[in-house]
Amino acid sequence: MENYFKSPHLAGYLDVSDIPRKRQNLRYLAPDGSERPFDLYYPDRGEGPFPLIVNICGGGWYYGNPTSIHLGRALHCSVARGYAFASLACTSSGEKKFPYQIQEARQALRHLRRRAGELNLDPDFFALWSSSSGGHLSLLAALTRGDPYFDAQPDSEISDQISAVAAVYPCCRLDATVEDYRAIGLEPANFRSGPDCAESIFLGALAEDSPELCRLAAPITHVRPDGPPLFLLHGAADAVVPYTFTQELAQRYGAVAGEDRVQIHIVPGAGHSAPCFKSEEACHAILDFIDSVREGGLGT
Repeated sequence: MENYFKSPHLAGYLDVSDIPRKRQNLRYLAPDGSERPFDLYYPDRGEGPFPLIVNICGGGWYYGNPTSIHLGRALHCSVARGYAFASLACTSSGEKKFPYQIQEARQALRHLRRRAGELNLDPDFFALWSSSSGGHLSLLAALTRGDPYFDAQPDSEISDQISAVAAVYPCCRLDATVEDYRAIGLEPANFRSGPDCAESIFLGALAEDSPELCRLAAPITHVRPDGPPLFLLHGAADAVVPYTFTQELAQRYGAVAGEDRVQIHIVPGAGHSAPCFKSEEACHAILDFIDSVREGGLGT
């Protein structure tokens, strides 16, 4: 895990000096009443209200900042396409344990919708686009609507509806073993058991001894026929999160929600957080998907 936390994609902030319309260091209230920061970026043309893409920063549930270089070209491509882009980082798993971060993400979504008029956002279209552990949190936030276990304000009148989710190399199950990696010809990059395992830190219990917690924390557990359209992108050489679990989620989602509501792309030879996932080409493919959902042309 130490090597992953030291990898360059977790270090530093993205250069956003060339985006003229932005509001940084905004705040929303987390479930424990504390203030959490987020950044909001706008297209440089148009009056709005703008459809919104929300990013939850990855970083093994442990590290992250609201506008990380982990975003690659996602932010710039999104505002160029006409979307507002909100970037946030949930509380570290070193401080709070599952399911707090999903509750927190839901609070952020409601805050953005509650203040949509003031923030010049279109409350009728909120999409999630996140990577790694952020992709995991995004999937759970979208798929657990109405479940009080994942909601600190289950009686809220403010909707937490999500129109679409793009999850890039997401964690789809938390019970991966060394054998799951070796089955696809890889050795895991990080601890797969014990207290230093990222999943165990996130869960607040040893993952290998907590099958029920792992089940509850797995997006595949919460697949539902009324879930939003999904775009899943993963690398076949990912030694941090096995791509086979993303395939498993896609197959299950297609069977339950409909094959027209899920797209999956496995990139041969690509590892976790590979540059290809942050490229303009990848970002435009994801934005094409989000555009299609917004225009009613994909599983809607």
